[in-house]
Amino acid sequence: MKLGSSVPDFDHLFTNVMCLEHVFLQKAHKCFDRLRETRRKIIGGDLFGGEAKCASLFAGTQAGKTKIATSYVNGRVVDYCYEIGLFPPDTPRGVVARLQRKVIYVEVSGAATLMSLLEDLLRAFGDPRPCKGNLGQKKQRILTYIREFATELLIFDEMNHLKIGSSSKTMHTEATRVHNTLKDFLLGGCPIVFTGTIEAEKKVFSDLQIRARCVERLFLGPLVSGNADHYKSYEEYCGRLGLELKKLGIFPERSNFMKPTVVAALFEASGRFYGHTTNLVAVATRLAYEEGAARVEWRHLSDAADEYTMFNKLCTYNPFVRSKQKSNADAEAGTVAHV
Repeated sequence: MKLGSSVPDFDHLFTNVMCLEHVFLQKAHKCFDRLRETRRKIIGGDLFGGEAKCASLFAGTQAGKTKIATSYVNGRVVDYCYEIGLFPPDTPRGVVARLQRKVIYVEVSGAATLMSLLEDLLRAFGDPRPCKGNLGQKKQRILTYIREFATELLIFDEMNHLKIGSSSKTMHTEATRVHNTLKDFLLGGCPIVFTGTIEAEKKVFSDLQIRARCVERLFLGPLVSGNADHYKSYEEYCGRLGLELKKLGIFPERSNFMKPTVVAALFEASGRFYGHTTNLVAVATRLAYEEGAARVEWRHLSDAADEYTMFNKLCTYNPFVRSKQKSNADAEAGTVAHV
């Protein structure tokens, strides 16, 4: 992708265009594939009462949960639709992603009740009148859509928006109805992926039957500094990020984010999350571009940490400043020792 002379839309580029793979994204997508493979066996089998399982992806805000879900739909799901001939090969990928019904992605509405959850799902299926009917009728329409479209996976994002979890009798009743409905989808043979914050995990798994049907709790962070595999994956991600800035045509030179000192500072400044890393680099990219720099440098990352890391309270200090101070102190100590 080459950008013109106008100022790039950094928000759009980093939020919607850029999607860099990392080991946990790959593991999540493979898990989604396995759930869908099981679903296809249920659809094509002769057994009565085939049940499906679920998986979860719960992590902190801006960890990259939604990116994993939407990139799966835009990538593997679209490829699959072309492969089985659901759409002509010249159909734009964005059109296929919107019109396909093999994998349904639902962003749960704020303060969602069972009624609004069903309506969100009906909208995702393209139902012309999602607000029509009572709970039973809406649920039946959804089950009909799942059967007619041979839907292979439901992805519920932002499950923390569910209005359940209170100790009040009314909310307890609502929680039971929500959980029972979700279980009905699983018992009907359609797998589910739940994503959301840590708060969402408590809401979803407060039902022991759903908890028992979760085959994989996917991990996204925070990464562990003492884990060599985590750190290696993060280092590779930073390297790809620097290359991507040149590939997108934002800078003429590659931004070197693979220097050990840069990786270490980014690791701490991002709270050890991939999503926050991308957001932090987005701020640094804007600063570097406005300055007319040929690439993102240490000073841009440091200024971005002042702006982003400290505001979001990802760290109690700016790692780029502390690292620079330590480097200068070490250099002075080495000089004195040499003398």
